[in-house]
Amino acid sequence: MDYQPTWSGCALDKVCSPIHPLNKSLPDKFRPNSTTQSWSQDYREPKTGYPSSSFSNNYKEAQRLAGDGSLKTLIQLRDISSTYIKTLSNSMGAAELSSNNSLIKLRLSDGLKRWKGEQHQLGRILPAKGTGLKRASDEVLEILGASKWPEPLITRCALWGSVFFNMCIGAYDAPSMFSNAVTDMAFFREHGYHHVFPEFDSLFNSAMYDQHALQTPGGTERRAAVAIGVEYINDKIVFEEENQANLEGLSAKMNRQTMQTVSLFESSLLGLVSEAIFRGSDPAAVMNDMVLSCPATDVVDVGSDLVNSEVMNSFLNTADISDTGIVTEEALRQVYNAYAHAGSRTLAERWWQPTAQMLALLYQWHIVNHRHNFLRRAVLGYCKVQYGLSDQREADMDEAFDENLHTTGFSRPLKDACNGADTCDTVSHFLEHSKNPSLIRHLWQCLVSDPLEYVRKGEVDGLREAELEEALQLAMAKTYTEGFSLELCWIMAHAGHHAWQINRMYEAAMFGSLLDSEALAGKLDRAEA
Repeated sequence: MDYQPTWSGCALDKVCSPIHPLNKSLPDKFRPNSTTQSWSQDYREPKTGYPSSSFSNNYKEAQRLAGDGSLKTLIQLRDISSTYIKTLSNSMGAAELSSNNSLIKLRLSDGLKRWKGEQHQLGRILPAKGTGLKRASDEVLEILGASKWPEPLITRCALWGSVFFNMCIGAYDAPSMFSNAVTDMAFFREHGYHHVFPEFDSLFNSAMYDQHALQTPGGTERRAAVAIGVEYINDKIVFEEENQANLEGLSAKMNRQTMQTVSLFESSLLGLVSEAIFRGSDPAAVMNDMVLSCPATDVVDVGSDLVNSEVMNSFLNTADISDTGIVTEEALRQVYNAYAHAGSRTLAERWWQPTAQMLALLYQWHIVNHRHNFLRRAVLGYCKVQYGLSDQREADMDEAFDENLHTTGFSRPLKDACNGADTCDTVSHFLEHSKNPSLIRHLWQCLVSDPLEYVRKGEVDGLREAELEEALQLAMAKTYTEGFSLELCWIMAHAGHHAWQINRMYEAAMFGSLLDSEALAGKLDRAEA
């Protein structure tokens, strides 16, 4: 069947451009196994997954939990996660919170509380988290051919989140790609999108019951997985709305196995899980990546979640913090390093796989989504960044944390690490072999060099932040629509690796989040009716 690149009247010709293959002279580590966004022409039979030797010694706990990655397994894991949410509800009824409960009362250490007070006196205050509702600029939308797309899809939060990563990972064909992107917006209900955009629910339902997408290979399973995830999202929303006034300063306590199970559903992208496994990804690696997406989003919200009504923060949930109830600088650094090590192999070695691309794209999403105010967080917290840690490390999640979810301090050198320069030897080599080096170099500049230059100055400049955000969006849109999506995805992955372990922009944003204005104390960080 020959389908036009449209979905519900949305033109898709700009986001389904032919892909330029990577230069054949690049080393194997730069080369993905799949090079197509629209994989219908290559489809024969679904792969059975990677040979068992590929990840036989990695992601052991994830292997046990994910099993074959089937819908039946996802339902079982969903039930465990929803039961945990009910446990949290029961903890709310306890006469007094204690270490035996699933909810722990947290506070900043005296040292961090003093630093926060000093910074606030200097006017270095982090504004409350945004709603993520700002529309992408007309110029960006024009480049992507998205000017007439439905409004819920062209906020910066949605466009550069669910929509963009589906543009990057591709789909069976163009219409199903767009439909998939809409189903992956299920978690935007947690952001209150259905209150702001009356058409959101009907748009989502039309994607869930899209007859064309349902008939494509894996389309039915993908949407069934989304429905499984939605049930957890709804359970979480009910818990938060019923208890929001009493959740300030509270954090969930859990062990490593519970963390991995719950984080799979906190990622809110179960459709992506199903599709990645259908397309041949190892279920354990998929689960690992989805679990890592939680610290990759929570890292910028540590201080904000400490005062609002969010009890699920991957940093605050660790035993390093929950055992004492005190958020110390040392504990945050230990947890940060553990998560940085746990994610490095995904970004460095498996960058082309669907869930790895999702993880890599979170860095740009933080910068441009108009929700996390990433550059402001980073400039406020850069003075706390650990310097001199140039050696790049890796570890599995169940090596970086013990069974009680306490950091172990274990890591090993990362294979094929770059030299750690701002524009490192690996990036320079990649640019030398690119078919459009000036375009890709500009993308790196907008993604890494320019934001880093701004943050290192340590001076807040709202106008400069807006310029950097717009420049990055334009660079991504141009790179993608000119057919260099593979280069874009690799650059995103390596920029994410730099942000965790080299320039440590994520760490800067983590400490900057501690300077939260507390305007949302005792409230939910979402748009409300």
